Amino acid sequence: MSLTPRSVVLLRSACAAGLCFWATTAAANPSMSSDFGRMTGWLSHELAQGLAFNAGSTFDPPHEVVSRRLQPDISAGVGKMPLNKKKFPEPETPALRDMDASAMFPSAVLFPNLAMHLRAGLPGRMDFSIRIANMTTPSGYHISPTATGQGQSNSIGVGLRRHFFGGPDRPMLGLGANFNHVYGKFFMHSKFNVDNIQGFSTDSDVNGELAWNVSSFGLSAVLSHGYRGWTPFFGYGYNYATGSVRARLEARPNTPLIARIAGESSEHPEQNQGRLIVGLEMDRPWMHFFANGEVKAMGTHAMESWIVHLGAALPFEIGFRGFAKRDSQQDRVASAQEYGDYGLPRREADSGKRKAAPVRPYLPAAASFEGQQELLFIQ
Repeated sequence: MSLTPRSVVLLRSACAAGLCFWATTAAANPSMSSDFGRMTGWLSHELAQGLAFNAGSTFDPPHEVVSRRLQPDISAGVGKMPLNKKKFPEPETPALRDMDASAMFPSAVLFPNLAMHLRAGLPGRMDFSIRIANMTTPSGYHISPTATGQGQSNSIGVGLRRHFFGGPDRPMLGLGANFNHVYGKFFMHSKFNVDNIQGFSTDSDVNGELAWNVSSFGLSAVLSHGYRGWTPFFGYGYNYATGSVRARLEARPNTPLIARIAGESSEHPEQNQGRLIVGLEMDRPWMHFFANGEVKAMGTHAMESWIVHLGAALPFEIGFRGFAKRDSQQDRVASAQEYGDYGLPRREADSGKRKAAPVRPYLPAAASFEGQQELLFIQ
């Protein structure tokens, strides 16, 4: 096949235009990659502060657990992590400025939270707790009108608390120390139009990935006082946070003429944070409910970041002490030989010895533990 002079001229012109297009695109992409780097720096910084505040949430119901008893509780909640759009970096690339790249990101992130506690009473009016929490976004979760996301965050922590004062005329003070570790990932997806050269544009898939690993060491002081089955409480907490949040943003144009654009950044949370704690506990014979809220009082986004929880605790504390058969204290411990399974009376006693594990109904902190009846589970 032979080429006419006219075809040769057209081919040379097309090659020259392609080289010019490639050179211009290559010059444009580094600028856009730099913009992506600044955008991920903003995103990782803002989320690091919110995640550190979330990591510091290790609240326990205020009532006191008796020594050598266990108290489980479960709570569901939601929290808010603001993102300061005023600090969003101004893009250098005209295409990102024209499309308003900040619209891909929300001004705040709401996250669900499910937490479980197991507290164990210790001598000296102290208790030890283990906390496990999970946050999972629903499928197709929209973080902005143009972006969807999906992620999961898990946390595990421990706490130690000491109670002071208490009674019908004085409030009870709980001083606690806790440690909590939060880790997880979040993926986001969006689309935007890339316009590198006047008269040429293409759609691009934009994918983002967030990964965090944050630890929090905290101290708290909470005052509570029971009145007719209701226990209001309030306090203050301080947290020292460590760790990092990494963010990556990548655009994949649907044409091979434009190279992939990517940016990545990592930030650390602010180390010192404070929080206000307020709530109410309702004590009922069949169940005990509590509601609490925590508001960031010191640090970035103070009085803007918050977490609320609604929870329930069992109305009894499970004991793990062993008891022999009846002794001289017949008014305090029932005989294992006199009662059958589930505490029901029986006419004939067993020939062998059996043990009884006590389950003590929960009583408000102001009540006395002496002289209270105990239920018996016979082993």
